[in-house]
Amino acid sequence: MYPSAAPLPYSLSWPEADPARHPFDAGSVTEAVCALAPEGDPSADPRGWVEAITRSLAAEFGSWASGWRWSVGEGDVDGGPVASWCCADHSVTTKDHTLQRIAEALAEWRSYLEDLAERFARFLPLPAERHDRLDSWERAVAHLVTVTADRTRGESGWYYHCKQVLGWFLDAAGVPAEGRAELVEHAVGGRFHSWSTPSDAEVTAVAERVAAELAG
Repeated sequence: MYPSAAPLPYSLSWPEADPARHPFDAGSVTEAVCALAPEGDPSADPRGWVEAITRSLAAEFGSWASGWRWSVGEGDVDGGPVASWCCADHSVTTKDHTLQRIAEALAEWRSYLEDLAERFARFLPLPAERHDRLDSWERAVAHLVTVTADRTRGESGWYYHCKQVLGWFLDAAGVPAEGRAELVEHAVGGRFHSWSTPSDAEVTAVAERVAAELAG
């Protein structure tokens, strides 16, 4: 009934997600979501209907909007920071109620991206002197890991988004794309686990490893 899969937020780059590049009127989000709603009863084919409206939202606002359903834990897209939506099977009810929940989830996702951008700005630009850069990288990475773990509640697959956020910060900081993903994977890979928030020691170890690679 609703052909082709909707875009997923896992692969969003920072230019695609950066709210500064994509104007958005949070005050009219409900009206916008209702205007983009597919025809038909969402409860007749919840997953297909959700895929369809996700494609419409991404086409209207930009690919960043695909993250509206990136729910905490095991939802439509697992391991995200959005608490207003669970999944098509549980969050879809009547059309009006479902559209309201989608509007709330989209607004929550946008607010999260805006919050991340503000946090990035606290640490950027980085100092020029090597010792100060090392300290700044460590503080920034530790802060972002902690924030991401908190927003995703350390639930299923949360560390994938954590790695994405670190990659976004490196991009915002001007770190060249070549080797960026490998650096994050080297620092984070295997250290974090589903259903488990990282200890202070684990956060520090990741922050120190990233900083050591970049401060030089």
